[in-house]
Amino acid sequence: MAIVAGRVPVCVGIGGNSTGKVLKMLKRLERFAFPGIVSVCPYYNRPTQEGMREHFTRIAEATDRQIIIHNIPYRTGVNLANDTMLALAELPNIVGVKDSSGNLAQSIELLRRRPPGFAVMTGEDNYFYTTLAHGGDGGILASAHIETRSFVGVYERMEANDHRGAHRIWSRVETLVPLLFQEANPMPIKYCLWRQGLIRSPECRLPLTGISAGLTQALDRAIEAAPTRSAAE
Repeated sequence: MAIVAGRVPVCVGIGGNSTGKVLKMLKRLERFAFPGIVSVCPYYNRPTQEGMREHFTRIAEATDRQIIIHNIPYRTGVNLANDTMLALAELPNIVGVKDSSGNLAQSIELLRRRPPGFAVMTGEDNYFYTTLAHGGDGGILASAHIETRSFVGVYERMEANDHRGAHRIWSRVETLVPLLFQEANPMPIKYCLWRQGLIRSPECRLPLTGISAGLTQALDRAIEAAPTRSAAE
């Protein structure tokens, strides 16, 4: 998905566990201008591989917008297997995956087998450097809200084939990532953004509440240390 005229394209999250409802949502949003959608695997009802293949095929047939599939088994209860993913990749407007499988072997196999032009972007923040090292196209990462320059720096160094430089930056970021997921996302990240003055409140919608006192202290220390990091080194 290319950046046009200096603008970053925005993809809309459109997904659900009822194919019919997802198609109706697509229909309602037809009048809005956006280049693509991110669509999560159906959750809760735990469909088969055939069911997921049909689900995403129907979505692809219902729109000419680009589609990025989000595979995140620990939230949906189902894992989109590589064979199913590769069958879907044959559809012209299914252009990539946000790979949050949590299975590094599966991710590396997908990178090895994917067709040309099919983007594999990790959704597992702690796998960002490893995914790039195996030829991945980038990441869609919650942690990048906090250390944006560092994540961009890792990507740019890898693109320049400077693996040592990328790892030097990553070695500082990777200690922060586990803290941001120590308690339910996005609570820790919203707390950090609030502490940095980027949002008005760390409040999350129920049933999410706030982070623990222990994590608050750990994140405060990480935020105070953040100015010493530099993606330009």
